[in-house]
Amino acid sequence: MLGRNPGTIQRDPPKDVPQIPPAIPAGLPSWLLERRPDLLEQEQVLAGASARIGVAQADFFPRIGLTALFGRVSPELTALTSGSATVSALAAGAAGPIFTGGRLTGQYRAAVAVYDQAKFQYLQGTHKAFQEVSDALLSQQKLAELEVQQKRQVAALTDAVTIAGKRYRGGLASYYEVLEAQQLLYPAELELSLTQRDRLLVLVQLYKALGGGWTLTEAQWAQGHP
Repeated sequence: MLGRNPGTIQRDPPKDVPQIPPAIPAGLPSWLLERRPDLLEQEQVLAGASARIGVAQADFFPRIGLTALFGRVSPELTALTSGSATVSALAAGAAGPIFTGGRLTGQYRAAVAVYDQAKFQYLQGTHKAFQEVSDALLSQQKLAELEVQQKRQVAALTDAVTIAGKRYRGGLASYYEVLEAQQLLYPAELELSLTQRDRLLVLVQLYKALGGGWTLTEAQWAQGHP
C-alpha cells in the first residue's frame, strides 16, 4: 500500500509526558496533610463547635443592670451584693439566666455533644488522610519493584528477538522463531507501559492525599511547617 517494504514501527514516547516519575523525598512531614481542604473544613467546624460551648457557658452568667439613672447603683446589683441577699431575692429581682428551668443546661449539653461529634469527624478525617497517604506510598513502592522486574523481562525478550533475527538472517532458523519471540516481547512491553502508567497515577493520588504534593521552599523544610 505504501509502495515500500515493511519496516520497523517507530514507538517514540510522547515528549510532553514524563516517563520517569519524580522521586519521593525522604522525611515527608505529617503537617503536609493539614493543607487538605477536607481537613481544613473539619477543623473549622470543630473550632466553631468549641466556640459554641463557650457561648453556652457564658449564658449561665447572670445578666443584670449594673447602673441606674444618673449612674447610680442599680437595684439589681444592690440586691445581689447586699449582706442579706439570698438566692430567692436574686431570683425575684434579677433577670439572670440561671433560673430558666434547665434550658441553659440543655443547650450546654447539646453544644458539648456537637463538639464531640465534630471532634470525632475530624479525627476520622485525619485517620482517612493518613490511610490514603500510606496506601499511595505502598502502591508506589510495589509498582516500582514490579517495574524493575518487568524491565528485566523486556530486556531479556528484546535480546531473544535480536538473536532470533540473526539466526533467521543467517539461515539457521525460520521466521516463525522470530515471530514467536516477538509475540512474547510485545505483551511484556505492554505490561511495562501499564505499570509505568499506574506509577504516575499513584503519584497523582499521593499528591492529592498530601494536600498539594511536597514541593516546599528550604525555609519551610527548616521550619517544619508551611
